Amino acid sequence: MKVDGYVVHGGLGMGRGASLRVEDGAGMLVYVWEGELWVTQEGDRRDYFVAPGRWLRIERDGAALLCAMRRTHATLTSARSEDYARLITLTPAGTATPRVLYEGARRRRRWLPGLLHAFFRIPEKKHSF
Repeated sequence: MKVDGYVVHGGLGMGRGASLRVEDGAGMLVYVWEGELWVTQEGDRRDYFVAPGRWLRIERDGAALLCAMRRTHATLTSARSEDYARLITLTPAGTATPRVLYEGARRRRRWLPGLLHAFFRIPEKKHSF
């Protein structure tokens, strides 16, 4: 197994049809122990199938969607110990409500509101993710 240093979520069990959404998780690695994941990344026209004993690195920020094609057991790792993604949610098979597994620090801000605040003292809007 290829390990990046920090286990983000080990023992991730997903039933057939479950989905995992990773927001802004560029660099994270997904290792499939058993089952199979279909992975699509925002801005990438290709889709990937990750079989048991294989891994895939999330290559870009934006949304990455990992769907279990059958009962799957996977591990997520990262080279960073914190702030490895903005948000990670799991939607179990047969449900429509995602469950938050990880929410990154809210200090990640877009550059324009911070710039406006710094130079013009224009208050920033509070965003709820």
